Amino acid sequence: MKKKIDTLLSIVIITILLPLFITIICQRMHLEEVLYGELNVSGESAGTADIEEKVIGITAKEIGAGSKEEAILAQCVIARTNLYDALARNTDEPAALTVDEMKELWGEDFEKIYQKFEDCAARTKDEVLVWNGGCIYAAYHALSAGQTRDMTEFSGDVKLPYLTEQECQADITAEGYLAVTYCEMDDFIRQCQEAFPEAGITELSQLTVVSRDAVGYVKELKVGSLTCMGEEFRSRMGWNSACFTVTEIDSEVRIVTKGLGHGFGLSQNQAEHMAGEGKTYEEILAYFYPGTELTTADTIK
Repeated sequence: MKKKIDTLLSIVIITILLPLFITIICQRMHLEEVLYGELNVSGESAGTADIEEKVIGITAKEIGAGSKEEAILAQCVIARTNLYDALARNTDEPAALTVDEMKELWGEDFEKIYQKFEDCAARTKDEVLVWNGGCIYAAYHALSAGQTRDMTEFSGDVKLPYLTEQECQADITAEGYLAVTYCEMDDFIRQCQEAFPEAGITELSQLTVVSRDAVGYVKELKVGSLTCMGEEFRSRMGWNSACFTVTEIDSEVRIVTKGLGHGFGLSQNQAEHMAGEGKTYEEILAYFYPGTELTTADTIK
C-alpha cells in the first residue's frame, strides 16, 4: 500500500512540476528572441573540455581589449555563465572570435592581448553566476540610459529578480549616451513602412507610445495598425536603444535615443567605471546581478 501511495505521489509531483519547468524554459527562449532576434536551436553539444578556451574567444568578442582588467574578469564570468547555460539548454553558444579573427583585429599586438584575455579566463576559471540552482540569464549591454532595467516590467511572467534597476551614473556622461538625429518626414515614414510593411503607417500621428518602464524605455507602441514591443521597434529601425522619443519639429522628425543596447543586466561602461574606482570583478557582478551566487560550474544542479 505504501509503495502505491509513493508511486501516486511521484506521479502527482511530476504532473505539477513538469509544465512549470517547460514554461520557464519557453519564457527564457522568448525573452532572448525578443532581445536578440530569432533564437536558433543547435542539436550539437559543445562538450566541456574546451570551455575555458571558448571563454577567451567569447569574451574577446564582447569587450574591448583596452578595457580594465576587473571589467574583463567580470565579462569572462558572464561569458562562461552564458556558455554553460547554452550547453544545458542545447541552444547556440554565445558568438566568439576565432584565433584568426583575433590576429586580424589585434595585429602585431595579438600575443600580448591574447595573453591578457587568457590570464583573465584563468583567474576566473570555472566561475559562473548561479540563481535558484542553475546558471543565470547573464544579460549585459554597452551603455544604459542612466539605470539598468527591471525585467519584471519588461515581462511580468518571467521571474528573474536579479535583473533589476541599478544606478549607472557614469553612463549619463559617457560618449554615445545620447544620440540625436533629424530626418525628413517623408523619409521617416518610408523607413517605418519598410521596417513594418504590415502596419500600414502613412503619417507620424499613427506612431504612438503605449507604455514605458520606470527608466524610460518604451515597452509597447502602436505602429499604424500594429502593436509591437519597444525592443522590436528599435531593432527593426536600427536605433541605439528603446529609450527613445520621436518628435515633429518644423516638418522634420527628431529622434532622440539614450543608452546603447537593451538596458538589462550589466552595463559595460558602468562596469569599466567601477573597475577604475578599484572595485573587484566580484563586486561588479554582485552589483549588477543582486541575489546571485558566484560559484564554480561543478556546483550546478
